[in-house]
Amino acid sequence: MANSVRFAKVCPTCGRTLQIPVELLGKDVCCQGCGAAFRASISEPVSKFGSVEGIDERVDRLIQAADKQLQHFSPAS
Repeated sequence: MANSVRFAKVCPTCGRTLQIPVELLGKDVCCQGCGAAFRASISEPVSKFGSVEGIDERVDRLIQAADKQLQHFSPAS
Protein backbone atom coordinates (compact mmCIF):
# COMPACT_ATOMS: atom_id res chain seq x y z
CA MET A 1 0.00 0.00 0.00
CA ALA A 2 2.99 2.31 -0.12
CA ASN A 3 1.83 3.92 -3.37
CA SER A 4 -1.91 3.88 -2.64
CA VAL A 5 -4.15 6.92 -2.91
CA ARG A 6 -4.82 8.45 0.50
CA PHE A 7 -7.22 10.95 1.98
CA ALA A 8 -6.86 13.20 5.01
CA LYS A 9 -9.01 12.45 8.05
CA VAL A 10 -8.96 14.25 11.39
CA CYS A 11 -8.97 11.93 14.41
CA PRO A 12 -12.22 12.64 16.28
CA THR A 13 -10.43 12.12 19.60
CA CYS A 14 -7.13 14.01 19.45
CA GLY A 15 -7.49 16.17 16.32
CA ARG A 16 -4.42 14.77 14.58
CA THR A 17 -4.68 14.73 10.77
CA LEU A 18 -4.11 11.24 9.39
CA GLN A 19 -3.43 10.12 5.83
CA ILE A 20 -5.63 7.04 5.30
CA PRO A 21 -5.50 4.74 2.25
CA VAL A 22 -8.76 4.84 0.29
CA GLU A 23 -8.89 1.04 0.53
CA LEU A 24 -9.81 1.50 4.21
CA LEU A 25 -12.88 3.67 3.55
CA GLY A 26 -15.80 2.40 5.63
CA LYS A 27 -13.56 0.29 7.85
CA ASP A 28 -12.47 0.80 11.44
CA VAL A 29 -8.98 2.30 11.80
CA CYS A 30 -6.84 3.43 14.75
CA CYS A 31 -5.20 6.81 15.18
CA GLN A 32 -1.42 6.51 15.20
CA GLY A 33 -1.24 9.37 17.69
CA CYS A 34 -3.67 8.44 20.45
CA GLY A 35 -4.77 4.91 19.55
CA ALA A 36 -8.47 5.80 19.29
CA ALA A 37 -10.55 3.66 16.93
CA PHE A 38 -12.97 5.27 14.46
CA ARG A 39 -14.57 4.61 11.07
CA ALA A 40 -12.57 5.81 8.05
CA SER A 41 -14.91 8.10 6.14
CA ILE A 42 -14.73 11.22 4.06
CA SER A 43 -16.35 14.13 5.82
CA GLU A 44 -16.56 17.88 5.61
CA PRO A 45 -13.31 19.71 6.35
CA VAL A 46 -12.88 20.38 10.05
CA SER A 47 -10.52 22.75 11.77
CA LYS A 48 -7.69 21.09 13.69
CA PHE A 49 -9.71 21.10 16.91
CA GLY A 50 -13.21 20.93 15.42
CA SER A 51 -16.00 22.95 16.94
CA VAL A 52 -16.23 23.98 20.57
CA GLU A 53 -19.45 21.99 20.90
CA GLY A 54 -18.79 18.50 22.20
CA ILE A 55 -15.32 19.30 23.53
CA ASP A 56 -16.06 17.50 26.81
CA GLU A 57 -16.91 14.31 24.94
CA ARG A 58 -13.73 14.55 22.86
CA VAL A 59 -11.63 15.12 25.98
CA ASP A 60 -13.26 12.10 27.66
CA ARG A 61 -12.52 9.92 24.60
CA LEU A 62 -8.90 11.11 24.57
CA ILE A 63 -8.48 10.32 28.27
CA GLN A 64 -10.01 6.87 27.76
CA ALA A 65 -7.70 6.19 24.81
CA ALA A 66 -4.68 7.33 26.87
CA ASP A 67 -5.71 5.11 29.79
CA LYS A 68 -6.05 2.16 27.42
CA GLN A 69 -2.56 2.77 26.02
CA LEU A 70 -1.04 3.22 29.50
CA GLN A 71 -2.41 -0.15 30.64
CA HIS A 72 0.21 -1.75 28.39
CA PHE A 73 2.96 -0.08 30.44
CA SER A 74 1.64 -0.85 33.92
CA PRO A 75 3.95 -3.11 35.95
CA ALA A 76 2.54 -6.54 36.68
CA SER A 77 1.38 -7.01 40.27
